Formats: sequence, C-alpha cells, structure tokens
Amino acid sequence: MSDKSVLKRVSVAVAALSSCGCRDAAVPAPRPAIASVSVRANALNALSANVTFEAERGDSAQAVCRAAGGGSEAGAADVTPFYPVADGALGIAVFGLLPRTQYQCFVVALGPGGAARSDPLLYQTPDLPAPVQGVRLQITGTPPPGYIVTEVARDTTVLTVAFDSVGQVRWYRAFPAYPGELAMGTEQLPNGHFTVYVGASTGAQPVAGRYFEFLPNGDIVRQYGAGAPYYTDSHELLLSFANGAMTAAQLYGYDLRTLDLSALGGRPSQLVAGHTLVRQSASGATEFRWNAWDHFSLADWLFVPANLSTYQAIDFDHPNSMAIDRDGNYIVSFAGLGEITRIDASTGQMLWRLGGRHNQFSIIGDPLGGFGFQHDVRVLENGDLLFFDNGLAHVPPQSRALQYRLDLKKMTATLVWEYRHDPSVFNPFVGSVQRFQNGNTLVGYGAANLMTEVSPNGQVIWEGRLTVDDEPVPFFYRVRRNVSLYRFEHP
Repeated sequence: MSDKSVLKRVSVAVAALSSCGCRDAAVPAPRPAIASVSVRANALNALSANVTFEAERGDSAQAVCRAAGGGSEAGAADVTPFYPVADGALGIAVFGLLPRTQYQCFVVALGPGGAARSDPLLYQTPDLPAPVQGVRLQITGTPPPGYIVTEVARDTTVLTVAFDSVGQVRWYRAFPAYPGELAMGTEQLPNGHFTVYVGASTGAQPVAGRYFEFLPNGDIVRQYGAGAPYYTDSHELLLSFANGAMTAAQLYGYDLRTLDLSALGGRPSQLVAGHTLVRQSASGATEFRWNAWDHFSLADWLFVPANLSTYQAIDFDHPNSMAIDRDGNYIVSFAGLGEITRIDASTGQMLWRLGGRHNQFSIIGDPLGGFGFQHDVRVLENGDLLFFDNGLAHVPPQSRALQYRLDLKKMTATLVWEYRHDPSVFNPFVGSVQRFQNGNTLVGYGAANLMTEVSPNGQVIWEGRLTVDDEPVPFFYRVRRNVSLYRFEHP
C-alpha cells in the first residue's frame, strides 16, 4: 500500500468518526495510540531499518520510511504491509532503502476507533558493506515494478541480492563461505521467506553444502540437507505448504560410486555420482526416497562430456530442477540424460519420460526437433511445461526458452511457444525461466551473463547483465523477479 493510500485511509477513518451526528449513537471507540517509536539499523542488511514502537487499541500497523532532503529519492516512500498488532511492543522491518540516505520514518496504526500516525524520526542508512559495494545489474529497457533477485559470490562471502529497476542493490543477505563455495537458487517462498544454497557442490563433488531458509530481515529460520549417507545437491530445494505452514521439504542428495568409464572416454576407475530425491517432513524425518541408481544406467547418459577423463567426480544423471505437477507428482529435469521425468510421489513409479534415450512422446511443431541438457522445468497453471533448453544437441548449438503441451492419451508433446534470442545465444550450462501473470517470461542465460524479459510475442522488455566492480560475473544460476520483499506475490 502506498503512503498516499495510507493517508487516504487515515482521512476516511477520521471523517467517518466526525460525521456521526446521531444523538443516540454509541460512544466511538478511542483511537489507537503509538508511543516509544525508535529506529535502529539492521546488522544483517544496511538497506533495512528496524522500527520498534508500543501500540494501544490498534489491530494492525505498518512502518513508513520516506527519503528526506532534495535528492531524486525525496518523497519516495518505502512502506511495509500492515501487520497484526496487540497492545504492547512490536518491531517492523523496512526494506528497500538506499545507502547513505536520510529517511523520515513513522508508524501508522489502525483500530476500531480509527487511525493514528506517529511523529516522524530521522534515520540515516549506513554505507553498504565491502562485499556488496560494486555489485550492480546493468539494465537496458525498463523492468516492471518489483525486484530482480539472484546471487553473487565474492571471496569468502556469498550474497543473495535484489536489484531495483535501475540496477541498484536494494536488499541483500550475506553468508560467510569457504573458498570455492557459491550461492545458488535463491527463491521466495509462499510464506515470504527466502531459501538459498551455499556450498561448493555442482552435483557431484564430495563436499558439504547446505540450504538456508531465512526471513526477509536476514534471520535464519532453518537449515536443510539431504542427510546421511548423501551429499546435498545444489540445484533445488522445494518446500510444500498447506494453510501457510510448511509440510514437506524436497531436495536431492547423491552418493558416489567408483566405476569404469573407459568405454565412455573416461578412466577405468572414476567417481560417479547418482542422485536420490529425498522428501522430508516438517520435523525433518525422511518420508520418501527415489534413487536414480535404481531406475537409470550409464547407457542412459546422453550428454557425456568430451573431456570426461579430466573430471575428479561427475554425475551421470544431473537433476537440476524439481516441480510438483497439478496432481501432486514430481516433474524432474535430468539434464545429463536429456530427459524430463514424471515420478509418482507415493510409489516412485516413473509415469512418463519426455526426451532422452527412452522418450515416450512424439514431439510436434518444434522446428529443432526437441531439447537437450534442459534446466528449470516448471509446470504452468494449465499443465504446460515451461523450461530452458540449453541446446547442446542443436546444430549449431543454441539456447532458448520452451513451452510444451503434453497429451497423455496421444502421447504427444506440442511446442506452443518458444523464445530464441536475437542474436542467438548459446548457454551450455545453467539457465532459468519464470512466467508472469501477464504472459511475459523472464529468461536467464546464466552462463552468458544475460537475463531477458520478453512478451508473449517475443518482444524484449528489458535485459540485464550482472557486474562486480564493472566486470561481468562468470555466471549466475537462476534469476527471479519478485513483486515484494515482504511477502510472496506472484508477478
């Protein structure tokens, strides 16, 4: 809600109270009272402020921080949602501020007796910490309102960051990291929390890694891992919710086996990872396991790297996304197999296989005849599959975003939409897609350091490239656009 909307709501409430001239009307309820307002820095985010206060006779409240002075941000308001309150002390975190900027911050409370607004307090944001300084998104075009979220690794710090429409960092969370560790896969959850993977694994290395769930203010809620005997894979953490409560955590673990890969161009004794889909309850107990070693063989490995013998460890299946179909079953992208697989979430049965050596579908209307080494497979509201086709099998190789419609009676997969960048981009690894309510699609060519939002007819809305100290980053895993930093709102 904008600051103007807040003031309008306050005016309406006051007017309603004063307009009652009935002699027999009940005595109006007293207006809310706000006291002891203070503003403090957030130690985890210099672009956030913690506004604390005491409230009486209010049922909800919000905090507002408006840039003071005569700069370009003067008059712009950073407004939180209204939160339920009870009599007593409360704290509200304000996000999306600018560094080294003075703000006027105040509290608005609503209750049965109307609305109240506290006197403003001045607050000066500090400078960004060193790891965040120099991080920018170089944008052409104009992104829609909201925030562009991805990750950056810098020395012994990894960052989840959110950029505004001109490429400035407006929110971040820094995590300490060991040398070689990355951050991957930042997602905003239906409850407004965020998740991110921090570790050195890309799906096969015998190294530790962990997922963090954290509040927008940076406080860590929980850590997730695949659990023994598995290493935790970096590609997906999928949390399920019911009535606002988390009910299950789904992620990938992997174990390593020493195999003879000489027939594939590898070494006679080489570490190979195979993955297990793990579902855990809200309490952390394992409820379901599905092991790729039990369902695939090395003969299914479609995208064997030419320099296989140089790998200290490699995975043959390489699951890189997980989605839940409309009937509650799993849709898994096995990039190494060039296959998208539907798995029964109860029995573990493979219900169908799209692509790869065991493709069960006739592909219709796709001028390139199919896909390969795909990433970020998502199930749209109508059941279609939207995903990123890295295009390793195309001649010449080229990457694109694809939307397929499956007919499970005729066993056909029909191309209903695709986007190919002009000029052509080949993105040999990583990649992401996100579909918005207006039909636009955000495509992340992470290995080419390019993100592009396009309309349904392929018109480019905006593009961005991630830089650190004016140098392009080597890659990013995924990119997402969020409407709010406070709560999940589907763009």
